[in-house]
Amino acid sequence: MPSDIGALSLAALLVASSPAQSTGWQLQPQVSGHGPVLTLNAGDPVSYRFECTPNDVIVTETGVTKLISLKTGQPIGDDAQAVMPSGAAMMALFGVKGDPQLIPAEAVKNVANGWDLTIRLPKSDKQIRAVGKAEMMSLFTTGYTMAVVMDGAARAKWNDFMRRCQTPN
Repeated sequence: MPSDIGALSLAALLVASSPAQSTGWQLQPQVSGHGPVLTLNAGDPVSYRFECTPNDVIVTETGVTKLISLKTGQPIGDDAQAVMPSGAAMMALFGVKGDPQLIPAEAVKNVANGWDLTIRLPKSDKQIRAVGKAEMMSLFTTGYTMAVVMDGAARAKWNDFMRRCQTPN
């Protein structure tokens, strides 16, 4: 039953995802031992943040709302008193090739609304590489998910980030 809930949730997310333009990408260079950071502001409080570390890319989406527990199928609250059930925070980077693979995420209450979800992906992750060639990308969750258009300028910024990320910090 849980896998059925997961498959149904992912199908619903594909249909319900909101499109976002790619113009908000910002690249911050490596600073004092920290790797480069690439961000996309999709409108308060939703943003994407990719931070390069020596072995991984830390991926964060802020302001995620309307989450659903894949274990129970029940909604997870977005208000200040909401509690994230154990194992319910899930996220995946999706570069439109293959299937998004939801993995456990760290969840922190967002001060404005919803949740900030974070995952770590190895630099060699297939989805990370796919984004650099993709027409669209997304951070999948069990709640609010948006598709981000990846035009030539966005792909160039992503690929620049990944080149800088491969350089030792």
